[in-house]
Amino acid sequence: MPDIKNPLPPPRELDIESTMKNIMLPMRDGVKLFTSIIFPAEMPEKAPVVLLRSSYMRRTYLELPEPECLANGFIFIRQSTRGTGWSQGTFDPAERDLERNDAEDFFKWLDEQPWYNGRCVMIGSSYLAWTQWSAMRIGYHGLVGITPRVGPLSGCIGSAVPGGGASQSFTTHWMLSMHHRTHFGYESVPNYDEMEIDWKLPICDADIIAGYGVNEPFRKFLDVARTPAKSLLTYQADFSGFRCPAFIQGGWFDGFKCQTIESFQLMRKNAATPEARNFTRLLIGPWVHGGLANPDIFGAETNYDELTRRLWKFVRGILADPTADPMPEIPPVTYYMIGENCWCTAETWPPQGSRPQTFYLHSNGNANSNRGDGRIDSAQPQAAEQSDTYISDPNHPVLSNNGRHEALGCYDLTPQEERADVLVYTSDIMTTPLTIAGEVKLNFHASVSTPDTDFCATLTDVTPDGRSMLLTSGTIRARFRNSLEHEELMIPNDIYEFTIDLSHIAARIKPGHRLRLSICGQSFPTLHRNANSGKRLFTDTELFPARCTILHDADHPARLVLDTL
Repeated sequence: MPDIKNPLPPPRELDIESTMKNIMLPMRDGVKLFTSIIFPAEMPEKAPVVLLRSSYMRRTYLELPEPECLANGFIFIRQSTRGTGWSQGTFDPAERDLERNDAEDFFKWLDEQPWYNGRCVMIGSSYLAWTQWSAMRIGYHGLVGITPRVGPLSGCIGSAVPGGGASQSFTTHWMLSMHHRTHFGYESVPNYDEMEIDWKLPICDADIIAGYGVNEPFRKFLDVARTPAKSLLTYQADFSGFRCPAFIQGGWFDGFKCQTIESFQLMRKNAATPEARNFTRLLIGPWVHGGLANPDIFGAETNYDELTRRLWKFVRGILADPTADPMPEIPPVTYYMIGENCWCTAETWPPQGSRPQTFYLHSNGNANSNRGDGRIDSAQPQAAEQSDTYISDPNHPVLSNNGRHEALGCYDLTPQEERADVLVYTSDIMTTPLTIAGEVKLNFHASVSTPDTDFCATLTDVTPDGRSMLLTSGTIRARFRNSLEHEELMIPNDIYEFTIDLSHIAARIKPGHRLRLSICGQSFPTLHRNANSGKRLFTDTELFPARCTILHDADHPARLVLDTL
C-alpha cells in the first residue's frame, strides 16, 4: 500500500537540454573513477565547472545534473569517489589522503580539457562536503570556491569526537551501510536499529555480528578513537594553505556542528588569501544532518530553501569574478536564534559583544533526576555544600534520540531526566531573557570508582509546560581528560578535574522558561558506551557500573560558562 502520509516529492524540473559524457578517469595508482560530465546545450567555447565528488552514486541509475548549472551555462561534473558507484577501488575514509590525491588527479585532468575556462566550484553535503575540504589541501589555482553543507573536518575519517569519546551509531550505521551499498546495493540495506547492532559486544566485531565478516575500513574507522588527536587536531594546520572562500552551512542539531563552526573560524583567521578570509560565510539553522526535523517548533518554511538560494548566488558570483565578494550585502554569519525563532546576523562567531556568563551547580546532595534538588544560579558555592553521586551503568545506558540512530533535533529529554542516574540542575524561572550565542563549557571535579568512564552533559530549555528541550551537549572520556594525545587512567576514588565542551548554540531562554543542565554517564547510541574497565577501547565483552561523584563546594566549584549577549 502506498504511503499516503509521505508521498514522493515532485520531480525536479529539468527542461534544459544537455549533453552527457561518461568516462572512467584513471588515478595515480591505476584505480579508475566513474566521472560524468554534463555540458549545457548552448555550450560556449570554454565554461566554468561545478564539481560534485560523491560517495552515494548508484549502479542502478544515472543521476540528473543540477539544473542551476545548466541554466547558468556551467559544466556540471559528478564523480563517484573510489569504491562507490561504478568507481573502482575500496571505500576507506580513514585513509585521509585518498580523497586529497584523487581530487588532485582530477584537477590535473581538468586543466587539460579544451572546454574548461580555468574556474571550478565544488558543492555537496556531508561526505561530499568532506571531499571539498580534502580538495582544498591541494591549493589548486582553479578552485575558486567551495560550499560545504553539514561538513565534517574529522568526522568522516574516524569515530573520534571532541572530548575523546567515540561516535557509536554513526560509525556502525554509516560504515556498515556503505559496505553493504557498495557490495550488495542500496535496496537491501538492513535496519541496524532493528538488528540492535549497537547493543552487541564487542563493538569492534560489529562487522562480523552484522554478517559481513571482517571489514577493514570499518575497523580502521573505529580505531581512530583510540588515538583521537590524530584526527581531531591534525586538520587545523591545513587551513593556512586554503586559498579560496567557502560558503559553509550547518545545523544546530547536526552531529558535525562543532566542526562546521570551527571551519568558519579557521577560514576567517588562518586562510592563505584575503579572498578566502573575507569572502567566507557561515549560515547555521535549526537543522539536523538531513535538514528540518522539527517543523512543529520552527515552522515548515524554515527549511533549506533560503540556504540553497544563497548557495547558488555564491557560486554564480565567485565563478564570475573570484576577486570580488559574491555576497557583499550579506554579513559573514547568519544564524538562527532558537527560542526567539528568528534569523540573526553577525560579523563574527561568537557575535560581537558576547561575553562569558558563569552559573554554578548546587544541591543538598540529591540532584538525582528532575525531581531532585539540583539547581544552577550565579551564586558561588558555600564551603560545606554536599556532592552528588550517581551510578553510571553502561548495561542500562541513558539514551539519546530515544534509543535510535536517527537524530530527533530539538526534542523533549524529560524521560531521560526522570532517571536516578542523571543529575539535573535547573535555574529559577527566568524573569528576563537569557541570550546564549556562542560556546558552552562545563568545568567540574569528580571522583570515580573505576579507572575510566565518560561524562556527558546536556543543556536544555525548560518550557512553562515542563518540557526539557535539547539545545546542545558534549562529552569527556576520562582517560583523555588532560590530553587527546595520551591516555591517563584514573586511580579509583581520587578526585580529578574535567572540562566538557558542549559546543555552540544560539538560544534565547525567555521569561517563564528555565535553563537546565544534566550530567550522566552515557548518551547512547549516539556515543559509544564506555565499559568503565580501563581496558583497550572497543574490545570489552563485559560492561561495569561506575560510582561517580560530582563535587561543587567552595574548593571544587562546578561552573557552567555560557557565551551570552
